[in-house]
Amino acid sequence: MKNLLLFIFIPSYIFSQDPNIITTLEFGTKPLKINELDVTLEYIDESPSPDYFATNFSLEQSESVNYFSIGFMQDNFKEKFLMGLKADMFFKQMFGFNLDFSGGYLINASEKFKFGPKVDVTLFGIANKNIGKLENNTGYIQVNDTEFYDDEVKVSFQNIWFGLKPSLFAMFKPTSALHIFANVGYSLNASLVNIGFSGEGAVENENTSASENLDAENLTFIITHPSGVEDPKKEAKFGFNGLNFSFGVGINFNQLKK
Repeated sequence: MKNLLLFIFIPSYIFSQDPNIITTLEFGTKPLKINELDVTLEYIDESPSPDYFATNFSLEQSESVNYFSIGFMQDNFKEKFLMGLKADMFFKQMFGFNLDFSGGYLINASEKFKFGPKVDVTLFGIANKNIGKLENNTGYIQVNDTEFYDDEVKVSFQNIWFGLKPSLFAMFKPTSALHIFANVGYSLNASLVNIGFSGEGAVENENTSASENLDAENLTFIITHPSGVEDPKKEAKFGFNGLNFSFGVGINFNQLKK
């Protein structure tokens, strides 16, 4: 979490020093479609002396999630275009994060009001639910080609996604330093589900991570409720497609200094 916050805030601070860059804070609602499931998971690692992990966990039904984001944008790129980068975060059953690059075309309706089409490209998104720890009893734990030397390796249920969010964007500028904006659009995403592992790797005090597909021979993923699920991998995959909307504020810190 500490590294993630540094990744978000440091670029925002650096880019805010540019006279045309606006630092943004945004709140919104977007799709997060999760089926209600009870799951039994078993895993045997691939080291010469394998360790065994077993757990039960549940997912609660969901249709949407509220999120918070921080980023920066330039609303006068080549006079008519909008460009930006932002990180969305949410907490609902688990921690979720996605990194979006934005681009758009702005129409100047007046000196203080602009609107136009915008597209957010989700470069990477992950929803991560901790489900237990795999104990190291035999020297090291091996997941595919990654070796872990921690006494315990964290195990998580993960959904990873990427996609597009076309939207209509509007921005009101009451002062030269303050911007108020809103979006309404539709999310189009592709996603995959896997089991994640994280812990200390071969280098001391250096964390590493690995993932395992639900179809792996040494992993058993069974949905116990509801019964009769023919494709557990499909049923466990989250849905991110649908309507989204948000509002936010932008601050040009260089204009505050004037």
